[in-house]
Amino acid sequence: MKLSHEAKDMVATVALVLAIALALNMAISPESNRDMFSWTLGLVALAVFFWLWSRREAMAENDAVAAGAAEEAVQEAEELVKRTIVRRDDDAQAEPDNLTKINGIGAVFETMLNDAGIRSYATLARASVAELEAIIEASGRSRPGRLETWPQQAELAAKGDWDGLKRFVDQL
Repeated sequence: MKLSHEAKDMVATVALVLAIALALNMAISPESNRDMFSWTLGLVALAVFFWLWSRREAMAENDAVAAGAAEEAVQEAEELVKRTIVRRDDDAQAEPDNLTKINGIGAVFETMLNDAGIRSYATLARASVAELEAIIEASGRSRPGRLETWPQQAELAAKGDWDGLKRFVDQL
């Protein structure tokens, strides 16, 4: 039989209320209702059974939901780590570019990006806005304005198109 959590809780509550009513009836007139003691104990046991049954299934469902969310978070983290490791391998041999030439990136954000493996204009140009947001969020900083333009600016800088970069920044 498949009962919902609410139905099991309701059965447990009704059984407990009946058990209390029988116990009170026995307390008021103990001689005439001695045979009701076993019914009272049975109703209390029934209430406890349904309550425990309801809690067990609720905890199992919560565990399954939490496990699914944890697995999804682990997969996202693994993907981010793989991308970061690839970037570090790409840029490990090269001298880092001065990322502060990108409008909106100061020394703090440059250090943060370098620590995440983004050390060149080309690597920054390949980064998605979501990746950049994740890096900044992981550092505890707030999202800077115009973050979505960093890859576009970096693409111009990687090509050495400093005039194009200046025009792009002036249009912002």
